[in-house]
Amino acid sequence: MIGLAACTPRKPARVDEVGTKPHRTQTQSNSRHPIRDSKKTTHRVEKGDSLYSIGFRYQVDYKELAAINNIQAPYRIYPNQILKLKGDPEKIVFKPTSNKQVKTKPLVKNTPITAKSESQSKATPANKQTAKQSTPTSKPPTPTASNTSKPPAKKPVVVATPTHTNLQWLWPTQGKIRTTFLASNPARKGISIGGKEGQPVKASEAGVVVYSGNGLLGYGELIIIKHNESYLSAYGHNKSLKVKEGQTVTRGQVIAELGSTGTNVNNLHFEIRKNGTPVNPLSYVKP
Repeated sequence: MIGLAACTPRKPARVDEVGTKPHRTQTQSNSRHPIRDSKKTTHRVEKGDSLYSIGFRYQVDYKELAAINNIQAPYRIYPNQILKLKGDPEKIVFKPTSNKQVKTKPLVKNTPITAKSESQSKATPANKQTAKQSTPTSKPPTPTASNTSKPPAKKPVVVATPTHTNLQWLWPTQGKIRTTFLASNPARKGISIGGKEGQPVKASEAGVVVYSGNGLLGYGELIIIKHNESYLSAYGHNKSLKVKEGQTVTRGQVIAELGSTGTNVNNLHFEIRKNGTPVNPLSYVKP
């Protein structure tokens, strides 16, 4: 289960808000390895959920979840809302925020690129005369419940998408590899790095923290960082977490202390996911 049962069914749980998640103590039995509920077709939203954490649990890209369920940015979801986890591939339409192709190579010089604002769209004048008399105004995409009204004076922290497209991954902590990635094994969707309790865990690349908590069974104290529209990295079994959701982190910044939460040995569970799918971290970064 992710989080606790919702007690205020009308209060939105937003993917772009900094939320305070209730702390839960995970038992070491039955939670030594990350779990995927591959047979489920729907998920009931609970307090503390976000599209990122739900997608991470079921290995579905958050953009696909949004498309399947017709959820527009900034991706508001509500406790007790039923989300479909699978949809008709022919009917799933993604709306990318940038038309630039994302590229990532290990140990390649980082070349930052400034992304264009999503709100920059030009309205076409009805004719030339109209164009001279008035200035076309930009219009938002299809109105939704989340964008038809003006935001309040105190806006929540928005998860901004990093604009760099070339990722230069950093080894996240000191220690030897204990287990390696194996795509066919649900318990080995990343690598396990042994270490000493309390030693620093660092962000492998710059990005925005989209999850910080212990609501995903099998990961203990977990941090998920969004690096761009395609890549996420995850850091599990930490002793303590040093960053919060919505916080921007730099490459090499200390984000946690290594520990054994959700398992019985001190180690870091490290994952890299591309479009929601786990990939071998050793293909991107070496110790």
